[in-house]
Amino acid sequence: MKKIISILLSAVIIFSFCSCTDTKSDSLQKSLEKMTENANFSGVIRITKNGKTLCEIARGSAFSGAAEQNTMNSRFCIGSVSKQFAAASIMLLKQRGMLSVEDKLEKYFPQYKIGKDITLKNLLTMRSGIAEFYGVYYIDDAFTEIPTNDLEGVLTNQKTPGENREILKSWLFKQPLLFEPDSTYEYSNSNFFLLAEVVSQVSGMEYEDFVKKNILDTLGMKQTGFIDDNRDFNGLSKPSVDTKTVYIGITRGLGDLYSCADDMDLWLSSFRKHTLLTEESVKEMSQDYSPEDEYYYGYGINPDGEGGLFHTGFFSTYYAVDYTNPEEEINLFAVTNDNKSMKADLTELCFKLLDKAQSDL
Repeated sequence: MKKIISILLSAVIIFSFCSCTDTKSDSLQKSLEKMTENANFSGVIRITKNGKTLCEIARGSAFSGAAEQNTMNSRFCIGSVSKQFAAASIMLLKQRGMLSVEDKLEKYFPQYKIGKDITLKNLLTMRSGIAEFYGVYYIDDAFTEIPTNDLEGVLTNQKTPGENREILKSWLFKQPLLFEPDSTYEYSNSNFFLLAEVVSQVSGMEYEDFVKKNILDTLGMKQTGFIDDNRDFNGLSKPSVDTKTVYIGITRGLGDLYSCADDMDLWLSSFRKHTLLTEESVKEMSQDYSPEDEYYYGYGINPDGEGGLFHTGFFSTYYAVDYTNPEEEINLFAVTNDNKSMKADLTELCFKLLDKAQSDL
């Protein structure tokens, strides 16, 4: 009889716990719905804890003015969130003993004379001093990156990806450094373009093939791919204006991926499960290497100082945010295909939701 009572009491406790958890999830879901409605949000947001969905939403049109709506399976360009994948590729090669982050660039690009003073780590942490090759404009209220100065009109979509990459490397290797390597932090897409080129050299594979085989296929990210393979955005939730960004070949490593909520949760979960990267590698990626700057930066990812890791990505009217806290087992992925119509900042909205999720749980 005592055993039966004990079992019944255990069942009541478990049921009460589940009911409490469900109530908190309901509260979080309602907050998400209200926030996204007030923000005029078009896209998807999902927060998970240890693989369980705490809240999620898909809102808005998948095509400008069209009836087809975004769903939780919709795919979006993720912009600079792609940098995490380039950094992870470098760390995978490091784990295999194929390179060191202390390697100098002259090892991989002998023609780059200044490269003798720059390490791969300087590229990973945005502390190289290498000039940015993009200029940022807002055309039709869309975030638009156009090759700067004498590259404009030279890098074109009429050339092959390989031709554009060779032109870009030749230009970069002629530019003076903006500052002495490792003396300060300055965000530059050029760093991650060169890191992707290093991955190709060391692995003996095209960068895209390396990422697909060693990251996407390994994690089961079947809906994630490369913009250069889908320049018409077929099957993707499209931006709300016609993109004028020249990207063929030159977004490699720095803003070249599209993905979806399911796949991004697999990616973020790998940081705690160590499916790809060892605990040591994740720790190395997650350090803040620019203590003199208010903007924390690790290897292609931002540590928030409280155990969380995140990055944002802009491309046309796409704006993406991903976040993970491995210790708390919480992931967030959010992306809009119509950032120009939003009435709130997506990053701020995401961190408000995360604060609520973490306080509720």
